[in-house]
Amino acid sequence: MKLKKFYLRYYPPGIAMCFTKSHVDEVKVISLHDLTTETNVEKLAEKIVESEPLITSNVIPQFIDLLIKLQNKLKEPIKKKFYIHKTFNTHVLPITNVCFDKSGQRFVTGSYDRTCRMWNVEAGVEENILRGHENVVFAVNFNTPKCDRVVTGSFDKTAKVWNAASGALLRTFHGHANEIVATEFNIHNDDEIASASMDGTSRIFRVETGQETHNLAGHEDAIISARFDNDGNLLLTGSFDGTAKVWDLRSGRDVITFQGHTGEISNAIWNVNCKLLATGSLDSTARIWDIRQQTESIFTIDEHTDEVLDVSFDYSGQKLVTASSDCTAKLWNITGNLEKISTLIGHTEEISKCIFSPPGLLVLTASPDRTARLWTLDGTCSQVLSGHSAEIFSCGFNYIGDTIVTASKDNSCKIWR
Repeated sequence: MKLKKFYLRYYPPGIAMCFTKSHVDEVKVISLHDLTTETNVEKLAEKIVESEPLITSNVIPQFIDLLIKLQNKLKEPIKKKFYIHKTFNTHVLPITNVCFDKSGQRFVTGSYDRTCRMWNVEAGVEENILRGHENVVFAVNFNTPKCDRVVTGSFDKTAKVWNAASGALLRTFHGHANEIVATEFNIHNDDEIASASMDGTSRIFRVETGQETHNLAGHEDAIISARFDNDGNLLLTGSFDGTAKVWDLRSGRDVITFQGHTGEISNAIWNVNCKLLATGSLDSTARIWDIRQQTESIFTIDEHTDEVLDVSFDYSGQKLVTASSDCTAKLWNITGNLEKISTLIGHTEEISKCIFSPPGLLVLTASPDRTARLWTLDGTCSQVLSGHSAEIFSCGFNYIGDTIVTASKDNSCKIWR
């Protein structure tokens, strides 16, 4: 194994190592959840080096410098106020989804106009148009942490991988019988992508060869999410059949089925260490599951009065936010017993998206009421991000949490800084 490059992960603190093994690039992440402003980084480095063969004597000084950068980041004040920076208007039909790269200097959008577009945040310009899909582009994602490729999923039943710098199409993946609604790179090995489709299957493809390695069939209805775990060996899928499944990609079989919802799943996500997962459902509940307890959910959240449309963990995995058609979001402490922290009231229509800021001190929500809102953890709406003239479909923070993007049915996206 040969180390090629380090990548910083600020929230939660960690260092990713890109290395070559048998002529294949892989990524290993050192998680530093216990890092504080008081940690002795030299002693921490010594402890890590003892058990990590990739960190050899010649890179130890660089490794210590990275630990200091992570520690210094914890000392910085957290940004809580955002102002409009740029508006991007070149899509000719509504935007479906948006994703920042790791640097926060670029982001990619998918659209009903059948294109993806790569944008430069600082310059406020469109860098590339990714053309080739024959129907709506619904899913977009970078290959974190390198971010030199983009994967897209389309209603034309194909997924595509593109060069992020040039916009060149690298590979098209066929096999699904219906629309693709989710795509993701394997963080451990970005030569592998997962797709989720309305045909009720999730598929795994090799980027270099275009080969389909797994056809994960077992759900009884459309699959709306597919997410790799941290090691890249497991895949979590959520389905309109009311269940979530965990698949072992070494065997290609579903090893756990999480049952209990009485309506369609709206989202299924891992927490940071992939020991817990959360599901939201159109049955007006969200559930939290422990992968080690494969029978029943450990918590059922049933205080919403309408469909739960989205769920999101904070970076520590100790808090969860749920978003609902009842026009509210709710914040939960899931350590020990389930405890409601606050209810976020202010949107005038359903809340379709919710996400924590990377430091975990703010919640961002988006709604068809044409606004996105920022909330503190006590439930106070600290800011309304207004200016779109139609429903906001997607929103997100950049990697360090100092920039927000909102994407709308009005064909535009806005950057807030």
